[in-house]
Amino acid sequence: MGGDDEVIHVDLSRVDPSATHLVFTVTSFQGQTFDEVDNAFARLVDEVRDVEICRYTLREQGLHTGVIMVCLSRGPDGWSLRAIGAACDGHTVDEISDFASLLL
Repeated sequence: MGGDDEVIHVDLSRVDPSATHLVFTVTSFQGQTFDEVDNAFARLVDEVRDVEICRYTLREQGLHTGVIMVCLSRGPDGWSLRAIGAACDGHTVDEISDFASLLL
């Protein structure tokens, strides 16, 4: 999408049926804290219909290096999205996965 610095594409029809949660995060691999980040946001877009489903503005200022943004969960009625917005520290998924699993 135009103007987006980074894009993650997920085809939900191809996600392993045993997967029940997808957790989306923003982290600074270089260790930049969120006190140093301005005007950051994440959004979910249905590319087939070219529709923005939701937008999450990252307002969490602080000395943390990551934010657990949203959790996409699969239930009996399909996928649902839950905003989280929890600050965390870490640069990689290995460093924040224990914290993210506590939020599910």
